[in-house]
Amino acid sequence: MNKTVTIALASLLAVSPVAGIAYAQSATTTETMTTGSISADNVSVVTLSSLENDSSSKGEYDRLNAKAQDAAAVAKTQDELRTDTALTDVLVSKNVQLENVIDVTTAANGGKIVYVK
Repeated sequence: MNKTVTIALASLLAVSPVAGIAYAQSATTTETMTTGSISADNVSVVTLSSLENDSSSKGEYDRLNAKAQDAAAVAKTQDELRTDTALTDVLVSKNVQLENVIDVTTAANGGKIVYVK
């Protein structure tokens, strides 16, 4: 099952220009969280577990796993997420439980990559 999920994610990453750029992005700040208006197709949701066995994203997994263990860092991300109602609405429409969001980054095309536990 885990291998199937990894292969599926790798396929998505290979064809998705947003996800391919996501690993080069730095940690989100308040300025990058502000969207104004964002559509559901500009938001990618990535689960932390899907990165665990992917050797090409090991550094990203390690960074996000450390952040998930840091309650203050997650609380800061949660506070920033609450101020971005457009992104929050998109995540709710994608059935993402907002309390599981651990990081949000902005892709080069302006889309959002949301990492969840």
